[in-house]
Amino acid sequence: AMMLMRIAAGRTVLLLLPFVARGQDTLVPEDDNSTTIELTGGDGSETSNCNCTGCPNSDRVVVGLHKDLVSAACPEGSVATVTTLRTADTKGALSKYDMLTWNEGAFSGDLSINAPYIYRQASEIDQGTKCYEADPDVLPVIGDQTTIKVSLNCEAVICDFQWDVQFGCAELGVLTTSTDGGLQVLSDVDDTITCANPSTTCDSIASCTLEGTVSHYLAGIDRRMEHKEMYPGVGELMLGLGLGPNDGNDGQYVPAKPMMLSARPREAQLVLAIDQDSELNVYLESAGDRLNHTNWGVNTDSSMYGTIFDGTSFKEFGETKAKSYNAMSSERPNTRFAFLGDNGQGDVCGAQSMLESANGDQLEVVFIHEVQNPEDAHTACEHPDEGGGEFTLDLPESDRVHYHRTHAEAAVWALDKELISCCSAHNVYFAINEWIECRCDGICPEGGLNTGFVDLATRNETLAYCGDLRKDQKDLLAVVDECDPGGECPNHAEVDASSAMRTMWPGRSSYTFAVGAFVVGLFCSHVS
Repeated sequence: AMMLMRIAAGRTVLLLLPFVARGQDTLVPEDDNSTTIELTGGDGSETSNCNCTGCPNSDRVVVGLHKDLVSAACPEGSVATVTTLRTADTKGALSKYDMLTWNEGAFSGDLSINAPYIYRQASEIDQGTKCYEADPDVLPVIGDQTTIKVSLNCEAVICDFQWDVQFGCAELGVLTTSTDGGLQVLSDVDDTITCANPSTTCDSIASCTLEGTVSHYLAGIDRRMEHKEMYPGVGELMLGLGLGPNDGNDGQYVPAKPMMLSARPREAQLVLAIDQDSELNVYLESAGDRLNHTNWGVNTDSSMYGTIFDGTSFKEFGETKAKSYNAMSSERPNTRFAFLGDNGQGDVCGAQSMLESANGDQLEVVFIHEVQNPEDAHTACEHPDEGGGEFTLDLPESDRVHYHRTHAEAAVWALDKELISCCSAHNVYFAINEWIECRCDGICPEGGLNTGFVDLATRNETLAYCGDLRKDQKDLLAVVDECDPGGECPNHAEVDASSAMRTMWPGRSSYTFAVGAFVVGLFCSHVS
């Protein structure tokens, strides 16, 4: 059986379908025996605008089986796309099938329990589908892997499928040979994208274990915002790094989806993995949607995890992320990367190991979010190589390493280093300004904020953060006005209320699974 995602009544649940494994099909056109079909939708409504007349491929499938149409593999530095998508079952009134456009599988096959990412804009599940023709507005469907798959799942006794499905490749601009392209972003989560604000005051693993709050201690330390609130501007900065200094060279490149480097144990992916319905992905997808990059969000299937054997100390967290970088950069030897982390746990150790590794030249830039005084940061590090031993942290500010307290200040530095465009810097400014107006001044947009909270800030830590943001925003606005004096950069679209974090679908981490009981107790769902 294969796990699929069912979308119903605004909720997401797991659906087990009896898919029987079959060989993957090559797309060799067959004789054109297509016919015009009188079709109705699952609710009986006419769908005469949908037809598969002229569709060159056909096959008969019985109930419980499915037809997989898989793209050829795209080369490094590009992702698979679906450029044409028409499917039908010619059985007429007896027709009924599900159609999914989704990833063929995860980057790493280690215990991949969750279903691969489903491109819902080009899928129909449990709709009694008889014919499907993708709206031109959703094409091409831009994937995040080198292959992409369309599956036709027969739900009638017999399905006589016809289809015209064509694939392509889209360049990301992340290769060392790319001109003015962007970077493949690798990122930590807690204290880097989302504020931890742990509900504990203990300062060591031992004391937090006694207090019963070890999971909150492992999550992070920043208390400037609310628990799991997204930092304003971080999504726009990540998208800007993916687009590069020329905003994708007028459509030549699409931005690479960021991959998460997490210390969460892969043995508990069913409970802890970052999936497409996680708050993190919903936030980044909404940031992309508002800037007309509707295929952008977290690359959930390529995000990399640790193991329960990695340990729970901060130096081991950094070691885990350095190991993940080494594996990723070796798999993609011609790709340029950026790493985003924080100085609250082991990310700076990991970043130093990445830069000093054999593939260190591929890491073009490191952004470290300062969530504590640098003098209080951890300096005991562990080499990722087997038997490498410990080392003392020594990673100062440089042309490739930048420490920042706000993402407004990070955007100023990134623009100066020609890592992002002027309009990307503007996008960061706009997102932060929107957050300040809402959280600091009490003037919120009608649809809310996609960062997660709209309540007026009252805590001293948040009020101080408001002051820091206002100061750094002045500097960011000055450089944006200088590079875009005519104000030609477009503003964001309004936040769609359905994508605001206050209307989030429940995440799977709210459920308890026996298989992950031990790991959840140790790491919870907050490990960075």
